[in-house]
Amino acid sequence: MSAAVETLRLPNGTTVAHINAGEAQFLYREIFTERCYLRHGVELRPGDVVFDIGANIGMFTLFAHLERPGVTVHAFEPAPVPFAALRANAAQYGISGRVDQCAVSDETGVRKMTFYPDATLMSGFHPDAAARKELLRTLGLNGGYTAEDVDGMLAQLPDSGEEIETAVVRLSDVIAERRIATIGLLKVDVERSERQVLAGVDEADWPRIRQVVAEVHDVEGALDEVVALLRGHGFTVVAEQDPLFVGTDIHQVAARRGTH
Repeated sequence: MSAAVETLRLPNGTTVAHINAGEAQFLYREIFTERCYLRHGVELRPGDVVFDIGANIGMFTLFAHLERPGVTVHAFEPAPVPFAALRANAAQYGISGRVDQCAVSDETGVRKMTFYPDATLMSGFHPDAAARKELLRTLGLNGGYTAEDVDGMLAQLPDSGEEIETAVVRLSDVIAERRIATIGLLKVDVERSERQVLAGVDEADWPRIRQVVAEVHDVEGALDEVVALLRGHGFTVVAEQDPLFVGTDIHQVAARRGTH
């Protein structure tokens, strides 16, 4: 692993362990400033159990802890370097719960994934160098950079990632092992593996989940499939695309069981 954990002071005054300052600032803007996971009626309640699947350095884990002190967060991140930052942040802020260095999917075991040290947010089980560069280019243009600036930045970005092995668990196995009665919010951001994460929830466990917020890459009908799955389990579902992601396959899905 070539990346190293450093610290960064955020605009709200907190200091976090991170790997890449640009990524940390992007996450802060999305999660803290734009509150991307608390839209369309999604909320955190006192005493909620939160699952952060694809936690990276733990920015959403920290947000949940600061937003509603007393929540318990179970955070999962497979790549060792982001996990080191996640673990440091959870320890620094005394976040109740547990952090695990593993991936979540529809099966248990060990799998190989691709880790990108210079673009850790794009690490996962579905590496595609061309799609990765095209996504970064679109995000840069949507973010206000000129095409020349974006192409210059991409030219400096390494083409190859690092193949690593990670443990993989199923969500329902975790629920059973930890005797989780209810999940107030299930957050999923796993780079094209969101369907596999949700497939790891047994039928009997869906009523335990009050809310789901997932980043969905609309590849091969994934968005319709996820929306239909959640509606089939009794959720009210809203799917939208943030202006930053227009021109990409990335959509945000928010699902909740109502106001009870």
